[in-house]
Amino acid sequence: MPGASWRCADGVDIIASLDAELPPALTVKLGEGGRDGIGHRAAWVYHHDGDVESTLHGYTFTDETYLKTVFTDTHSADLGWAFDAWRSVTRSAM
Repeated sequence: MPGASWRCADGVDIIASLDAELPPALTVKLGEGGRDGIGHRAAWVYHHDGDVESTLHGYTFTDETYLKTVFTDTHSADLGWAFDAWRSVTRSAM
């Protein structure tokens, strides 16, 4: 889902704002530099009990907007596929 515009905020402000909106008790928090039109990426990983093993809340930033993606794993605690999918998000020309 498309995120809000961030015309006056820097990366640290944006990450802090997103961090405040996500559930507590995260397992891993990750940030990466961007490439190929992507400004940077940030992700929060949670491990759960019950039917859902893990979720990855990933954010991909381009210019003044971001795209939020949420990947859910119901079978294992290995989110390698989710990280690959998150990192595969690219920017297309419109």
